[in-house]
Amino acid sequence: MIIRNVKEEEWDEFMRLLERSYGFPSGFFPRHYPYIYSDACRDLSSFYVIEDNGKLVSHIGLFKMKAISFGVSIIMGGIGGVATLPEERGKGYMSALLNHVINVMKKEGIPLSVLWGDRQRYGAFGWEVAGQKQALYITSRSVSKSGIKPIEVSEVKWDDAVPLMRRHYESIPIRVERRWECYKSYESLDPASLGEPPLRIWVSDDGYVISQGSGAARGVLSRPNIVEVASLSNREAELVSGFMKAASVNEAVVHVNAYDEARLGELLKVTSYYVTLPEGVFRINNVYALLKSFEPLLSSRAQERGLKDYEVTLGLRFNNELDKATVFVRGGSVEVTSSEGSGNYIELSERDGVRLILGGPMGYVAKRLKPLTTLLPIPIHIPLLNYV
Repeated sequence: MIIRNVKEEEWDEFMRLLERSYGFPSGFFPRHYPYIYSDACRDLSSFYVIEDNGKLVSHIGLFKMKAISFGVSIIMGGIGGVATLPEERGKGYMSALLNHVINVMKKEGIPLSVLWGDRQRYGAFGWEVAGQKQALYITSRSVSKSGIKPIEVSEVKWDDAVPLMRRHYESIPIRVERRWECYKSYESLDPASLGEPPLRIWVSDDGYVISQGSGAARGVLSRPNIVEVASLSNREAELVSGFMKAASVNEAVVHVNAYDEARLGELLKVTSYYVTLPEGVFRINNVYALLKSFEPLLSSRAQERGLKDYEVTLGLRFNNELDKATVFVRGGSVEVTSSEGSGNYIELSERDGVRLILGGPMGYVAKRLKPLTTLLPIPIHIPLLNYV
């Protein structure tokens, strides 16, 4: 058994591996994920395969993405394309690949990882469901009651809208950097429902709405029929209202990060109902590097919330490994160090640490840890068009 990157000359064999593993038709992955699998944009160093007896039998993708949160940016490892040929399952290939990419991320200094999958399956490797976003359920009645006047929007082709979308996308404060050139002629948003209609683009001078599906959403927990909305002039509510009118849609669902307060506040004006959902399944590979990157945001919160001087050394344990960071709050300024410089030491499991730092249900929180919770969570949002 050999773990290595896929080679250019075996790309077709690699595509057959993915298609057979997922039961998808030929050409599915480049068509639905062009920013990962297209000829122009694929990066062979992102695809890790197992070769056994001269045959590709299993794969995991490690796709680096630049996550941006209120001006802070970090490199995050997106895990996707997890696949093993049906006849090769049960041999430990996926465990070997997951452990391999964890070691790659640690070696390359990637502090955070995200995937979408079963909590129990990936929890054994340190991933945990975390993050918070709001699923907003908007109806024609809630729009009418709000008094918000719809903006007139026009439907255009994807490629024609890219310059405008690129500009307004930057207004989303919690996002992932997007390689727009890799979405040329993009028409579809995966998930496994192969019969879904292509994406539709609705624009005005104030921003854009990307929708999918030919009709209304089917409740707040249904798949969003508004894939993305963005407006430099903070007119998201008017844009959504305009889309619903133009598309003759009576119900819509859109997801917004729970800490994207300005955009969330605008969209709540036209919202009938909402629920809180997780952003994904995350793994913290280096707690010091993650918290250190967000020192400016943590300091801002310490000042805004009047946090008194405080210090804590936080240890995250995963099996026999212990990852530590010390947080000092002095005069409203936050400093994060890698040394165990505090007498206030608290140890959590890796998965408890993920929920603490990125947001999630915690149950009991030790009194000595509660001042730290006033600085958290760190908001991370992966737009649907950046899923891997």
